[in-house]
This record gives sequence, C-alpha cells and structure tokens, in this order.
Amino acid sequence: MNYHTKDLLTLLISLFVLGGCTNPSGIGLDVDPEDQIRGVLTDTLTLQAATFLDDSARSSSFSSSQTMFGRFVDPMIGTTVADLAIAIGRPTTVPRIRPDAEIDSVILVLPYGTEYFGDTLSSTFSLRVRQLDENYTDGASSSKRWSVTNELLGSTTISRFRLSDTISVTKHIDGKDSVVKDIPQLRVALSPEFFKELFSESVDSALLSTVSGFNSHVKGLFLDVDADASSGIGGLVAFRGLANTTGIHLTYRQPNGKEGDDADTDTIRTFLPTTIQSSNVSPGVYGLATQVNRTYNEAVQVQLDNPEGNYETVYLQAPAGLRTRLRIPYIDSLKGRNIAVNKAELVLYVDEVSDEQFNAYAPRLTLYREDIAGRRQPVPDGDSRTSQNNFGQSGFGGDGRSLWYRYGTWRAFGGELDNARKRYVFQLTSYVQDLLLGKINSNEFFIAPAAFLDGQVPYYPVMNTGSRAIIQNVRNSDLRMKLNIYYTQIGD
Repeated sequence: MNYHTKDLLTLLISLFVLGGCTNPSGIGLDVDPEDQIRGVLTDTLTLQAATFLDDSARSSSFSSSQTMFGRFVDPMIGTTVADLAIAIGRPTTVPRIRPDAEIDSVILVLPYGTEYFGDTLSSTFSLRVRQLDENYTDGASSSKRWSVTNELLGSTTISRFRLSDTISVTKHIDGKDSVVKDIPQLRVALSPEFFKELFSESVDSALLSTVSGFNSHVKGLFLDVDADASSGIGGLVAFRGLANTTGIHLTYRQPNGKEGDDADTDTIRTFLPTTIQSSNVSPGVYGLATQVNRTYNEAVQVQLDNPEGNYETVYLQAPAGLRTRLRIPYIDSLKGRNIAVNKAELVLYVDEVSDEQFNAYAPRLTLYREDIAGRRQPVPDGDSRTSQNNFGQSGFGGDGRSLWYRYGTWRAFGGELDNARKRYVFQLTSYVQDLLLGKINSNEFFIAPAAFLDGQVPYYPVMNTGSRAIIQNVRNSDLRMKLNIYYTQIGD
C-alpha cells in the first residue's frame, strides 16, 4: 500500500515538472500545441548558420546518369556557368570517308534529364559546339578547365529546354527512313566538313585502330552558352547518358568503289557514342563532364570569407556550389540528463522577402555531417549507404535506424519543400540521441540541394541538379531556423 502511494506521489511531482519545464537554451518554447506530444518535455534549440563553398565533384559519379549544363544569373547569389565536355567514343566500325562522299547530316544528340532550374519564360540560350584541344578523359572534376579550340563546329539558339516535349525525328527502320516520335532531347547540327576531314581515308588507319589512338585523334567536343548572344537570367538543365542515343549521329553517302553494273552509292549510318573505354574506365560510363565556373554576389562572398560568423541569411546552391553549415551551440545543456529523445525535427524557412526578383527554391535538400577527420558521413536518420557481400550482391550497409532504410524513401527522412509553408523539415531523432550519448561528437552538420528524383540521400557534392535555396535565420522571428526536440526525462 505504501508502495502504491509512493507511485502516485511520484506521478504528481512528474506532472508538475512537465507543466513548469524551462528551455535549457534560454530561447523559449516554440511548438504548435497541435503538434506537441503529451507528457513529453520539449525544447527548441537555436542554430548558428554560415555559407560554405561545396567541394568539386565528378560528373561520372552522378546519380540518375545525368549532369548539369547551362548559364544561370541568379539575382541573389551570382552567376553559374556549367559547360559540358563530351567524349567521342570509338564505334565498332570506324568511318572512313572518301573525298567524293556527301555527308547528309551530323547531329549531336543529348537527351534531357529530369532537372531544370531557372527562367522558363523570357530567356534565350545561344549554344555553341567546338572541339576540345586535349583528349577527353573521364572522371574529371567540375573544377577542371578544359582546353578548347576556337573553330565553331555547330550552334543553335533556343528559347527554353523542353524537358517534357517529345520530338519528331527521322530514323532508318526496316530499310527505310521513317518519321517517329522520340524522347525529349537537344539536337545540334555539326559541321560536315569537319567530320569529313576527321574521318578522311587519308588518316592513318593504325591510329584509329586502337582506343587510345582514336581518342587522341578525335579528342572530344565542348558545349557552352555564348553569354554575349544570350538573353535573360537563363537556367541550368540536366543531360543524361543514354545507350544508343547520347552521342553523334553521322550519315553520309559515297561510291562503293566498284565499277560497271556493280557500281553503286552506299549510305552509311554511324553512331559515335559518348561512351569511352580504357583500362581504367568501365564500359557503359558515359563521357559527359561538367565544367563549373562561378562568380558570387557581395553578400555571399562576405560569408565565404568569414565562415565562423553567424548569419541571418544563408545560401545553398548546386551543382557542387554552396552548402550551409549549421551548429547546435546549446546541445550540451541536454547532455548528462538521462534523456530519451522521442522526436527531433529541424525546421528551415525560405527567405521570400529578400528573394523577390527570382522566387524559386530547390524542391529538395539533403543533410549530412562530417566526422572528426572531416570526412562526409550520413546522419543515422538519413543513411542510404549500400554494400556488397562476397557474392557481389548489393544490400543496405548503413545504420539500422535509418528512415530511408525502414520506409524505402528519402521522404521519411525529410528535405522536401513544403510549398504551402515555404519550409523544409528533417527528422533527426537518432542523430540528436547520438549527440546526447556522445556517440557523435560534433555538434554541426550541413545542408545542400539534392535532385528530387535521386532515390538516395546524398552526402557528397552533387552534379545532377542545378537548384538553389535561400534560408533565413533571423533572430527573434517565428521563421528562424529551429531544432525542436521532444524528449522524456528518465530518472533523476
């Protein structure tokens, strides 16, 4: 009986404690009453934020087999130029074009990916194609500066990239030319004279007989936007490597070299893929490499020059552009208190007021941390790492608490733009619990844009999206960054 009475007394004391709890950060509670978990202590911790340069990345490591291209003059952040180096792969039969041949068409075909970010109404893009002045090599970083010749091999001007529009093209099917619908793609006509000379019969056949010799002869192509001939703020679009489509489609006619009744004209159709093969590149790797150049506005540059500050507006930008570091300076106030974290969520609001000139935001963000050695690591709630067993079979190789693993989608972890509330929310329960237990020692993590259709939770610089976001962290504002922690105090 005395034991039962003690339990009741303990329960009453606990209820008084719950009703009068204070925020160890000194900031105050900031939780919608409808969202509160009853009988659980709640704290909203302040975050410190600063913008950092992201690391460079390789297009060949992109997910969804796509990489970015274009020119985007962001009114709030600065100018991004993403040019594209393109391999010319060696076909099974190398074309040998005679002097009396007639080239019908040489078309560079680049299928669109799933991403476009920028102006869709009033910009024009003047595109040009030139030859590389060095051999294309796969695996080049986005910071590489390719050497390019001055000769123009092809150009076109478009008002927008039509990612959702199929096009009508002529294809040779069952021995005849037919007009068919094809997937959305960019098509640029290239110089017949250049390719007639490139594959002339006078070129040493021994040179073209090996992959290395062929690559040193053709080198590759370079696609960019001519800023002087373009208009508007522009945008960034994804191109993807697609077997039997991404590359150069060459058609020419030449005499068959026979005489009399056997004399005839052959029509030869050759596909030069962007696929390159060498000793250190696996077959099927598509030779598209994005070269990124940027200039930043003063507000962004101030943060890059002073990364230890705490700023009320921070910037995120892809591809491989800007990321934001967030710190939880008051997390120590919850350590050593035997706390069980029931739920922790990070809430980020976009800065609509400052960004009136171009009010568009990344449809998705990602979140990750760094270990004590500065290596990027996923947080346990957003761990999508895979591994291979001894039999070459792939499986989940990350943290068993991962929401991505448990629910099969990154949406469970968070990062999708809530258009109605203009905010992003991440679930960080296991991450915060590990911080309190000392399993993770650093109180800082990073956010950056991610491709919406990427099924993984990337923790590396991405090349498969060109989106950006501007996040506000204004003090004493309802729209500041916040980390809401719902927890139960266990024991004393």
